[in-house]
Amino acid sequence: MEVNFQELGFKKGYLYEILATTFSIKRNELIPNTSCMGIRIRDNNEISIEPYPNTNTYKNLKQNSLICINFVESIFLYALAALKGLHLSEKYRIFPIEYYNYYDIREYNKSISKIPYINQAWAILFCEIKKESQLTRKDIFGEINLSEFILNILSLVKIKESYKLFNRAENLTLETLILTTRLKIAFETYNSDLITYFQGKIEENVKNIRRFGKNQDALKAIELIEEYIRELKSSI
Repeated sequence: MEVNFQELGFKKGYLYEILATTFSIKRNELIPNTSCMGIRIRDNNEISIEPYPNTNTYKNLKQNSLICINFVESIFLYALAALKGLHLSEKYRIFPIEYYNYYDIREYNKSISKIPYINQAWAILFCEIKKESQLTRKDIFGEINLSEFILNILSLVKIKESYKLFNRAENLTLETLILTTRLKIAFETYNSDLITYFQGKIEENVKNIRRFGKNQDALKAIELIEEYIRELKSSI
């Protein structure tokens, strides 16, 4: 399917943060999973993603090759997707089921009838894996082996018009979410220098976000981040 990404406000080659919804099937039950992911718009109307091999996103893609890319305005939903797990209260340990709807994809897939998506998204892309290749990335923790998935777009559903750009508080919150996930790795690898570095950056960002003041979505996300870090520290 041809998609005019410029009409959606996206440029080729740029990296964009989205919410990626995949699913597994256990005992004939469809179990959705949503995570924060970076996507890159490529030539030939394709999208690339690079999930870590130990994530549910990666495992689900290997199982059934289908993914929904959700374009979402709420930074709080990004926090729910990024921080889910045992370091949050039971209510938020999985991405809340009330944020899902299901789209009929029998037109494109004979074996699976529906795929989950985020009901607060302003646009969604349903995709399937076209190609997988192996690559190595280097970051602050060292070299990581990743799979790059090239996605073929099956369908675009534009639910409403949106020209929203994240404001400064929301951009800082997104950065802080990424720092928090890296802080978790620093704790797990007992890297005291990186723990000190990430905690300092997070504290500085949180102070600025609170100073900006009135963005309720960002403030709710910060509450989740602070809860997550408290539980993270107590469990190490």
